[in-house]
Amino acid sequence: MSTLLAIEVEFLRNSQVEQALDLRAIRSLQRTLANGQKKKFAQTLELSKKVVSVANWFTSEEGKQATAEAGIYWNNETIGLKVFGWQKSYYYKVVKAGKLDDVIIEEFNRLCDEAEANGDEPNRSLEGLLKFTRSGGNTTTETGGEESEEGESEETTERAIEVRVPTIFTMTYKGGEKNVSVRINEENEVTTTNSREEILAAIEFLTNLI
Repeated sequence: MSTLLAIEVEFLRNSQVEQALDLRAIRSLQRTLANGQKKKFAQTLELSKKVVSVANWFTSEEGKQATAEAGIYWNNETIGLKVFGWQKSYYYKVVKAGKLDDVIIEEFNRLCDEAEANGDEPNRSLEGLLKFTRSGGNTTTETGGEESEEGESEETTERAIEVRVPTIFTMTYKGGEKNVSVRINEENEVTTTNSREEILAAIEFLTNLI
């Protein structure tokens, strides 16, 4: 959470400083970006609910019969790849998010809103939501309904909202059978939906050019 000293607050409120730094325009752009992230996150959650419906259909008797008659035998990994074009790890993340109780999502969004109001940049994303649930910051369990352990402080809950770590490396490769996208932050955490082989192929392409 951002904390400013009284003299720092007064400095930034100074009309000359505000004009010199164009702070009003900056704040406006920050709000626009935050609203865009909110919309994208809401759409991701909407998609996750539909993905759960797809997963449930494939495991239903109707789905099993339909695939068997077509001579298709898909497990969870191949469903994610064949239907959505996702690697197994990302597919499971989407399904997991789609099964979360609405109370958990509302609490996550509330804390993200509070973080933004305090000048922080919360990780309002699928990854941020799942980290939030794993941290124990939610007020109910992942399957919904049960309260968290007594004694959990509000401070612990607020810490569960991850502030986005700055990115130090990005790579995007549009070629071959599938696009490759890789992002690494300052904590050396790698974010990608591609396999090691796909990433190595992209690196080989780059190496051959330079």
